[in-house]
Amino acid sequence: MFLRKSLFYALAGLALLLAVLLLAFAVSLSGLAVPKRTLEQQITLIQPHTEIRLPDNVTGPVPGVLLLHGCGGRRQVQDNYADAIVNAGYAALIINSNEARGIGRLGSMSQVCMALRLLGQERAADIHAGLEIARNHPGIDGDHLALLGWSHGGWTILDALSLAGEGRAPAALRDSPVGLSGVQLALAMYPYCGFPALTDGRNLPAHIPLHAILAEDDVIAPANRCAHRLTRSGPHVSFEIYADQTHAFDEPNAPPLDPRIVYNENAAARAQRRIVELLDERFGENPS
Repeated sequence: MFLRKSLFYALAGLALLLAVLLLAFAVSLSGLAVPKRTLEQQITLIQPHTEIRLPDNVTGPVPGVLLLHGCGGRRQVQDNYADAIVNAGYAALIINSNEARGIGRLGSMSQVCMALRLLGQERAADIHAGLEIARNHPGIDGDHLALLGWSHGGWTILDALSLAGEGRAPAALRDSPVGLSGVQLALAMYPYCGFPALTDGRNLPAHIPLHAILAEDDVIAPANRCAHRLTRSGPHVSFEIYADQTHAFDEPNAPPLDPRIVYNENAAARAQRRIVELLDERFGENPS
């Protein structure tokens, strides 16, 4: 009798938890919980949490790259790529979207990573604000900008591109332009491409080349799902798949006991070189 009651209460508790999670997900997906801001308010939100790095000994404005972290927040991987980008002569703007909203590591993992808060289409507002910050910086060439995002950040970029391709502004912004002025290149590291991501691969603007680096053994953002969507897009969209690599293979501070995320130093270095190669191809070598 006692065991039956314990099992009943355990199942009832689990059902209640699932109901709460489903409700939170539905509210997040509906946009009812999304704060609406003007572009100026969005800039005010993220500017204190946007680190700008410029190359040394630069005499004029250089192309800039907006870096968007994964759902877990800013990690060492963003700093590593920013170093490579700056050393190649470009500006790097690291936007800490979670910190700007007071979301710590626990909240990031339990809310953002569970799609209960800050979906990609909402976070796309940070891109518009970041572009405005870049355009107003004297050391950055606002007509030559790129986007680089990891996982959730890649999802955010894909949603921002989809909205731009459809002539829509992010729902989180009241007065944003519908395009992505100044963006000449989009780069996505193992982006999340499943539901509730907006893009189906056919609504991406043709004037912004997009390249994705996917991981063959990715069980968090499966490469085949994203590849399927990207192949619908056209010649302006491309991707490559890194064999035998997991999600976040380039994150040196990966969880030690999570087999879904395994750091690979060689693959990480290869990906950093590839990102710089793509920037050079688009903007020209030695931009400074």
